[in-house]
Amino acid sequence: MLQPDYFYGKETKLLSLYQALEDFILKDITRRLLSAGEMTATADRLIWKLKQMGESQTKIEIKLRKMTGLAKKELRALLQDAVIASWKDDNTILKRLLGYLPRNPLKNPAVIRIMDAEYKKSLGELENLTRTTMKQSQIDLINMLDEADLRVAAGVQSYSAAVCDILDRYAGRGIYVDYPSGARRTLEAAVRLCVVTSMNQTAAQVTNQYIVEAGAEYVLVSAHLGARVAQKGQPALASHADWQGKVYRIRGSEPGYPNLLDRTGYDVDPNTGQGTVKNPLGLHGYNCRHSHKPWDPRLRNPYVDENGNLKIDSEENRKRYELQQKQRAMERSLRAWKRKLIVKEQEIAGVAETDVKEILQRDYDRMAYQLTQKNKAYNDFCKQNDLQPQYDRIKVADFGREQTKQANQGARRYKKEIEE
Repeated sequence: MLQPDYFYGKETKLLSLYQALEDFILKDITRRLLSAGEMTATADRLIWKLKQMGESQTKIEIKLRKMTGLAKKELRALLQDAVIASWKDDNTILKRLLGYLPRNPLKNPAVIRIMDAEYKKSLGELENLTRTTMKQSQIDLINMLDEADLRVAAGVQSYSAAVCDILDRYAGRGIYVDYPSGARRTLEAAVRLCVVTSMNQTAAQVTNQYIVEAGAEYVLVSAHLGARVAQKGQPALASHADWQGKVYRIRGSEPGYPNLLDRTGYDVDPNTGQGTVKNPLGLHGYNCRHSHKPWDPRLRNPYVDENGNLKIDSEENRKRYELQQKQRAMERSLRAWKRKLIVKEQEIAGVAETDVKEILQRDYDRMAYQLTQKNKAYNDFCKQNDLQPQYDRIKVADFGREQTKQANQGARRYKKEIEE
C-alpha cells in the first residue's frame, strides 16, 4: 500500500520537463508573433503564417526528442520506487498471511512483467500528451496571428499592442490538453494526473499479485484527512471520504465487510490478480491517492477506533478538502502569474518601439509586485489554516533564481512608484 503522503512532490522532476516544454512553446510563439511586424499583403501574410507554423513545429519536435529520453528514465524510476515503497509497507501483513516474506518485486519475473506493461501504458499516455501539446500549439499560433491581424485591420490597436495583449492572455491560460471525453486540463495538470495515477495503479497491480499468492480474501483501503468529497451530480463512490479506511471483501460481502467493487469502483480478480478501475471516480482512479493492501480481518484496523468508527471526522475532512481545493487554486494562479512574467520579458525584448517598451516594462513591474502579493497571500493562507505549503506546485521551469531576482527588482520599482 502506498501511503497518501507518498505522492507529494514525486512528480516534480518529470513535471519540470513538461513545464520546460510549455515555457519553450510560450517563448517560441512570442518571438514569432512579435517578429511578424506590421501586416503585409494578404497572400504574403498567408505564406508567412504557414512558414512560421512549419518552423515552429520543427523546433518543438527537436525539443521533444531531447525531452523524451529524460522522461522515459524518470518515469521508470518513479514506478519502480512506488512498487518498492508499496511492497515494504505490505511486508508485515504479507508475512502473516504467507508465513514468509515474498521476494523483492524487482527480482520477481511476474511482477517485472506487470511493471513493464504499466510503464508502456503510462509512457503512451505521456507521449499522447506531447503530441496533443504540439498540435494545439500550432493551432494557437495561427489563431493568435489571425486575432492580431483582425485587431490591427479594425484599427483597434497597433500590431505590437495587439500581440502583447493576446500573449498576456495566452500565458495566463497556459497550454490546454483536450481529452476524447470532452474534459480539458492544463498541460501541468494533465502530466501530474498521469504520473500520480500511473504510480498508484502500478503499485496496485503488484499488490494484487501478492494478494493472489497469499490467497487473501480481504483488503484494507487507506485513509487520509482531506479525502475527496463528491460534487453535485456525481455518484456516491466519488466521495472517497465515505469508503476510505475500511476493510472489504474482494468477492461477495458479509456483515461488516462490504464488497470492494460495489463500494469503491475497483475490482481485483482473485485468480489472475488483475486489477481493474471500473469507475475512474473511485479507488485508483484519476488522481486518487488511496491504496489497498491484503488484509486479515482478525487484525485491528488502524484507521478506526475501538467502536469501529473512522478516526477521521467527516466534517473535519470536508473542511480540509475544501481548504486544499482553495490552496490548489492559489497555486494555479501563482504558476500562471510566473508564466505571464516570462512572456512579458520576451515582449520587452522583442518590441522595437521605445514607447511601447516603457509601457511593457511598467506592466512587468506591476505584475511582479502582484506576484509578491500573491505569494504572501498563499503563505498566510497556509499558515492560518494549518496547511503545508506545496512549493513544488508553484514552480515554473523557466522561472528560476535570475527571474525571481528580476521580478523582485520590478516589484520594488512599482512599490516605490505607487508610494510616492
